[in-house]
Amino acid sequence: MGRFRSSGPWLVVAISFFLGLAACGGGKAGPPLYPGKIALTPSVTSSMNLGDTASFLATVQTASGTNLSTTVTYTSSDTSILNLSSSGVACAGHWDVNFTVCIPGASGVVAVTASALGGTSVPTYVFVHPPIDNVTVSGILLDGVPVQEPCLSQGQTMTLEAHAYSQGSDITGSVGPFTWTANNTTVATITPLTNTTINPATKTTYNFATNQATALANTPGITYIYASASGVTSTTFLQPQLTNAQGASAPALDFFSTCPIQNIALEVNRAGSGQTSLSVAKGTTAQTVVATLLDIMGNSSLPNNDGGPVLNKVPLTWTSSSPGAITLATACTQSCGLTLTSPGAATITASCSPPSCNIGYPVVPATLSTTTQIQNCTTYFTALYPTFAGCQFLIPTAVYSSNEFVVPGTTAPLSPTGAVSAVITGANSPASIFAGSTGCAHVSPTVCSASVYYFSSAKPVAGSENPTPVPPNSFMFDPAGLRVYTGSDFGVESVNPASFGTTTAAFSSLGTATGRVLAVSSNGNSATFSDTLHTPNQVYITGNSTTLNGTVGGPVALAIPNATTAAYSPDGLRTFIVGGTSLTSLYIYSSLQALQGPFALAGPSNAITFSPNGAFAFVAQSVGSAGTITAFATCNNSQVATSVALPANPILMRVLPNVHIDGTDSYGYKIPDGIHLLVMDSTGFNIITSTISQPAAGTACPQGLTFTSNDLARPAQRIELGQSISQPFSSANFFASPDGEQLYVVNPGSSSILVYGFIAGAVTGGIPLVGGATPVASDVSVDASTIAVIGNDGLIHLVSTFTGGADLNQVSFPDLPSYLNPFCTITPSSGPCTLDTVLVKP
Repeated sequence: MGRFRSSGPWLVVAISFFLGLAACGGGKAGPPLYPGKIALTPSVTSSMNLGDTASFLATVQTASGTNLSTTVTYTSSDTSILNLSSSGVACAGHWDVNFTVCIPGASGVVAVTASALGGTSVPTYVFVHPPIDNVTVSGILLDGVPVQEPCLSQGQTMTLEAHAYSQGSDITGSVGPFTWTANNTTVATITPLTNTTINPATKTTYNFATNQATALANTPGITYIYASASGVTSTTFLQPQLTNAQGASAPALDFFSTCPIQNIALEVNRAGSGQTSLSVAKGTTAQTVVATLLDIMGNSSLPNNDGGPVLNKVPLTWTSSSPGAITLATACTQSCGLTLTSPGAATITASCSPPSCNIGYPVVPATLSTTTQIQNCTTYFTALYPTFAGCQFLIPTAVYSSNEFVVPGTTAPLSPTGAVSAVITGANSPASIFAGSTGCAHVSPTVCSASVYYFSSAKPVAGSENPTPVPPNSFMFDPAGLRVYTGSDFGVESVNPASFGTTTAAFSSLGTATGRVLAVSSNGNSATFSDTLHTPNQVYITGNSTTLNGTVGGPVALAIPNATTAAYSPDGLRTFIVGGTSLTSLYIYSSLQALQGPFALAGPSNAITFSPNGAFAFVAQSVGSAGTITAFATCNNSQVATSVALPANPILMRVLPNVHIDGTDSYGYKIPDGIHLLVMDSTGFNIITSTISQPAAGTACPQGLTFTSNDLARPAQRIELGQSISQPFSSANFFASPDGEQLYVVNPGSSSILVYGFIAGAVTGGIPLVGGATPVASDVSVDASTIAVIGNDGLIHLVSTFTGGADLNQVSFPDLPSYLNPFCTITPSSGPCTLDTVLVKP
C-alpha cells in the first residue's frame, strides 16, 4: 500500500468569474477569465501498481500563453480503480480518511482529467495493475508467415511482442503501452503498433499502443531490444524460434540483427565494370568508385526483379591513402566521388567498419559465445537458406573490400589488393614546406621559446618565424595536410599552418597529453603520442576518441611503456602500437574495446604499415642480424600467413599504391602484381608482394593472405643499391615516384640522392646536393616532384626530380629578433637549436 502525507486539510477555494464589479471612480471591470489550455502531466498514458501513488500536475494558461494561478480539480473516471487528492496525488485504489494510506482496489483503466475555470484537460489514461515482476520480448510469426532468420536484410521487418507477468500470471492486458528501446538504435527502427479498444463498462474508446511493435532492419549489425512497463525492463529480445520440416526448433538467439555485410567489391565508375585502377590527368572528368555489397543472406546492393531486398545507403568508411592527390567526397555510402586534387598516386578503399557499420563490435552474443552454438546455428539455418553464409558472420566485425565481385550467381576476380589504385598525372604545383627544430625539447617554455616556419617552394624564402606555445619534440602532418600535430614534454598541440600570419589562432592545445607524436589517423581527427619521459610511461590517443563508457573526447591514456612506433588502420578502428622494454611488444587499441596485448614479436620493431584495403597490418622486426615481416589481421588482431624472412635488419617500410610495377628487381626477376611492401635495409630494398583472397568458408574474418615472389631463391625480391646506408638510420629515407617506376633514396652518408629505376633494374644515377651537404632529414611532395632535404649545412635543399633532377634552391633561416638562433631563444645545454625537421604538406 502506498502512503501520502498531506501538508494540510483540503483547501476550498471559491471560483469567481469577476462579473462586472465597478472600480472606485466608475471604471469598468476586465473581461472574464477562461482557460485557453489546461495541460496535465503525466500526459497521454501512465502505469501504476495496485496500491501505489503518483503525482499529477496541471498548468492553466490563457489562449495567449499566460499562466493562471487558480484552483484545479482532479477527477478519476472510475473511483473503484483510482482516486485523487485535491492536490493531484493519485492512489491506485482508495485513500484512507486522512489521505495518507493508499488501499489497493480493482485493476483497470481510468481517465484522469484536470479542470479549472470551466475548462478540462485532455485525459491521461492510467493503467492500474498488479506489480510487475517480469517482462519478456520476443519476435512472433503473424498468420504463420515465417520471418527470415537469423537476421533481416535491410528494409525487412519483424513483429515484436512484449508480455508482463506478476507472480507467474500474464497481466499484459492491464499494464498499458510498453516503452521500447534498443542499445544500437541505427540497427533497427522500432515502431509501436496501435489498436482501438472499447471499454465494455464505460463504452470509452481507447487508441493506444499495444504490446506489439514493428522492428525495421536498417544498418547492418546487431542490437539488443528491450520493452519496459511501470519501471520494469524486460530481458533482451529473443528471435522467434522457427520449426523446420523435421519438427526441430531453431536455436534461441538473444539479439536482433540487420544482416551484416560479407563482401565489398570496389570498381571504377559502375558496378560490374571490372576496372580497379585508373591513370588520368588532373582536371579530367570526375571519377567515381562504386561499392557493390553482399549481405550474409545473399542479398546485394544491385537492383533485382524478384522483389527481394536491395541494400541501400549502407554507411561504409571510405579512405584515400593520399588525400593530397585524391580527395573523397563527403558522406559517401555505396559510391564515392573522387576529386583529382594533384598529380600523385593513391589507393581508394571502403570498409564496413564499426561503430557505423556491422554495428555491435566487440560484443559477442551470449547465444553465439561457443563454437558449438555457432555450428548448431549455422547447420540449422543453412538448411533453410542455402545462400546463408553462416552464423559466425552475425558476430560484429569489420569487413574490408574484397578481391572478388560477388553477387548471387556471379563471381569475378578484382584487384589482388582489394582496393582501387589511381595515378594522377599533370602539371605539378609548388610544395608547401614546414620547418622547425626540436633543440629545446626538454627545456621549460618559461626558459626557451621555439619557432617554426612555413613557406612555398614557389618563393623559396623562409619568411617570418612563428613562435610555438611549448618547445616541440616532434612534428607530423595529418594525411590531408590540414594540420601538423606537435609533440612536447609540456603539452601537445594541433597546428594549422595556413593560419600563420593571420588573426586566426594557429595552435590548439590537445588537453593533458604529453609526448612524441607517433601517428595520425587517416581522417586527421586523432593522433597518438608517446610519453617515455615521465613515470609511468603513457601513450595518449587524442581527438575524436570514444571511451568504453561512450564518452567522446580525449585524450585516452594507455599504460604502454617505451612506445616508439604506431600506425592507424585506414578505417580508424584500431591503432597498432609497438612498445615494451626491448620494443618486442605489440599493443592494439580500439576506442570500442579495452587495450589488447601485449602480443610478443620476434624482435624489436620500428615500422608498421597496412595493406591498401586495410585488412592487414604488416610489422617489420629485427631478428639478430636479419629481419622478418609479420602480418596481423585487422578484423580480429590474429597473426596470419607465414612471416617473410629478410636478409638484414629493416630500417624503413612503406606500401606502394600501385598494384603493377613495370620492370625488374636487381636480379632480373619481374615483380608480381599485388600488395607491394618496400623494406629498406643497410644495403638496399626487399620487395615483398602479397595478395588477398576470400575468408575461409563460414568465417567472417580474416581474409586470406598469400606472399608471392618471382625469385624462387628469395621470398623477398631484392634491390641492391651498390652502397651502404650510413648511420644515423633515422636520417635515411626513400620515396617512390607516383607511377612506381623510380625510387629516390636519401642516404645520410651521401651528398647525392640515389635514383633506382625499375625498368632498368638498377641504380640509374643520383641528384647531388649543392655544396656537398649530407642529409639530416627529408620529405617529399605528393607528386614526388620536390624532395626537401635538410643538409648538415643548416639549409633546406629543394630538390627537383624532373629531367635527371637538380638541387634548385637552398633556403636559409635568419636569426630570431634579439637572439642568435633561427629556432629558439636560448642555447640549450645539449647544444644549439639546429634545423632538424622538415615536412612537406601531403
